[in-house]
Amino acid sequence: MMNKWIFMWSLLVLSLGSKAQDKLISGPMLGYSAHHEQLIWLEVSPEVKDVEIVYWPENNPEQKHSQHYKGPLGRPYNPVKIVLRALKMDTRYQYEILLDGSKVESGQQQSFHSTRLWQWREPAPDFSFLFGSCMYVNDPEFDRPGDPYGQGLGLVESMGKTPSDFMIWGGDNVYLREADWSSLDGIYYRYSHDRRQKELAALLASRPNFALPDDHDFGPNNSNRAWRLKDEVSRVFKEYWGNQKMGSSDNPGLYSSFEWSDCAFFLLDNRSYRSPEFYHDSSGVKVNKTYLGEKQMQWLKDNLASSRAPFKFIVSGSQVLNTEGHGECFCHYPEEWQELLDFIKEYHINGVIFLSGDRHYSEVLKYQEGGLYPLYEITSSPISSRPYYSIDKGDEAENPLRVEGTLSNQLNYMKLSISGERHRRVLKVVDLDAQGNQLWEIEIPEMEVKFIRK
Repeated sequence: MMNKWIFMWSLLVLSLGSKAQDKLISGPMLGYSAHHEQLIWLEVSPEVKDVEIVYWPENNPEQKHSQHYKGPLGRPYNPVKIVLRALKMDTRYQYEILLDGSKVESGQQQSFHSTRLWQWREPAPDFSFLFGSCMYVNDPEFDRPGDPYGQGLGLVESMGKTPSDFMIWGGDNVYLREADWSSLDGIYYRYSHDRRQKELAALLASRPNFALPDDHDFGPNNSNRAWRLKDEVSRVFKEYWGNQKMGSSDNPGLYSSFEWSDCAFFLLDNRSYRSPEFYHDSSGVKVNKTYLGEKQMQWLKDNLASSRAPFKFIVSGSQVLNTEGHGECFCHYPEEWQELLDFIKEYHINGVIFLSGDRHYSEVLKYQEGGLYPLYEITSSPISSRPYYSIDKGDEAENPLRVEGTLSNQLNYMKLSISGERHRRVLKVVDLDAQGNQLWEIEIPEMEVKFIRK
């Protein structure tokens, strides 16, 4: 009889545990990391009434802290952000997720490392990050008929196994379909559906993730400031990504910035203030043709002028420097584009590197203009969308701006590493395929992207 009761009790415990597991829809994902804070993201089911994270230094499990989620729950979609506070610097932490008081195992790494204070104490730490764009997740009920556009998520699994300090999602991180972008509920559905793919889990849980939008995160193909649901999309984008701050109080948007070691990152919102691409330059007709808009442009200038980083990464969903290309590009907005280049030149802004996605192939461009050091643009695409297989046969095949040997028209992603001593830092860019094999690599020394002092 005793064995029977033990068996029944075990079944009850297993049943309750299974029910608790079902309450975790997706996550955890690590968002921004700071000296004293770490953001944890997850999505929970509508029946959850309380979300708590318990965390402690890995070497001191008795020093437990707890943080409860104070936002809304019980909605059809419940993305949750919890900022863990009062962290010790340069410390490995472990954490547990409790839903309605019950511990839930995500099956993924549940640890993080708080930021180290190196300034004025030691050389800037070397670091690396992953970069990619264009992740299409097949969903047959909503996809267009014919061959699947998504090529599977095996590459994302490879990314999760590739060591790096953080990840930047470079736009088209989800692909809104016609049935999605017609309503707020549809937008939530797409973001939630794609986030719960099991192949993503290891990458999201193992390192901080930062993101910026491009057209497919935002609405229809090539969508711009006219898109009627741009406010709704912005709301959902912010709820599903963990950047520390997006936009500003006087200029809503999805642009953001962060620092890592001695480098600076500026993630642009190229949709909220973007006018239609086919407009003429505003000097020719009475139309305000903008890519970033006046206030976002000023934000970027102010940050570039304030930064002393050896590399300043400007990340854009669309390409920036491809004056020979036919896809969407910042250079098709010549007034703002030239304004930015002139600013870099006039104020001697050293170390600018552009990162972009969108094109469904990868390459490195090198643009030179009188009075400027060589400007590099690293384009990485696609993660899982159908590649632009014929790029090497069309009129962009021999793009004179392309660094020789850097064209990849297959599923791929980038690993970028910064190393070296002060004033001699080096950026190494490695392109990797779906199996994590190297396709090509280049190095850009800090000294190459500096103005020469006379």
